[in-house]
Amino acid sequence: MNPINFKTNIIPTWCPGCSNYLIMAGLQATFTKLNIPNYNLAIAYDIGCVGNMADFINTYGIHTLHGRSIPVAQGIKLANPKLTVCVIGGDGGIYGEGLNHLVSAVRSDSPIKVIVSNNFLYSLTTGQTSPTTPKGSKTKSTPLGNQSEPINAVNLIKAINPKVFVKSIDGRNPIVLNQAILEALQTPGFALLDIQTDCIAFGKQLKS
Repeated sequence: MNPINFKTNIIPTWCPGCSNYLIMAGLQATFTKLNIPNYNLAIAYDIGCVGNMADFINTYGIHTLHGRSIPVAQGIKLANPKLTVCVIGGDGGIYGEGLNHLVSAVRSDSPIKVIVSNNFLYSLTTGQTSPTTPKGSKTKSTPLGNQSEPINAVNLIKAINPKVFVKSIDGRNPIVLNQAILEALQTPGFALLDIQTDCIAFGKQLKS
């Protein structure tokens, strides 16, 4: 691996205009800015649209099971504490299937960095309600309106451990996005960056 090149030769397969392009570019730029050799970086990817980033970032990575990216990342960090270890996942995998693992990592202030592409839907499976879908939203799985209260990641994590880094931002602003990624990666302990995005293909359900 080239320690200064975080791009692979694989062309990304996201929909044109997807916010995941900005997230990936921001991560690659920040890894370079912090001078992290890619042989000292390991990423655990969750299942979902953003998890396909496993093919597009030139570093060590594991495409995990749905909701299991955080414990895999914790295991990597325990095995080699010198590594920078990140998690990349969506709102479904991190706040849904993997919520118990998130709570555990926050409680212990595990020194991993969790990057969440939060588009408020299960978009890879064509737009079902996720843990962050606004209440009342009509989606493929809730045609009469979502009856559940959405998870607020910042409030939840601060209630569990107020000392850890957690921030939610609008992912459509590259300057804000890149600065927030830098803050998260420079945090010594646990960090979670919730990046609010729009799903180009199925997000229109949330605006109808």
